[in-house]
Amino acid sequence: MSLDLLADVLTWAGAAVAVAAALRLPFTRGAAARLHTVAPVTALAAPLLIAGTALRPWSSWHDVAKLAVIAALLAATGPPAVLTAGQAVERAAGRSE
Repeated sequence: MSLDLLADVLTWAGAAVAVAAALRLPFTRGAAARLHTVAPVTALAAPLLIAGTALRPWSSWHDVAKLAVIAALLAATGPPAVLTAGQAVERAAGRSE
């Protein structure tokens, strides 16, 4: 598999996850369910898109280094942030009833 093909596969896979989440979002009711719907964007789509961009031939080493840091931070902090927001939404919903 060539590097360009791998970059294309990663980029399109990330875009597919983001588009799937975006298409599902209007049909989702409730704040917790919406958070659950968009969680794959931070956990999977963004790192795939960043990896695909980093493998492009026009990417220099410092671009790749910056993208790697962004992807690592997003993959490490995205899911916990969504989980914490979901827990806060559930707690607030429980108190208001």
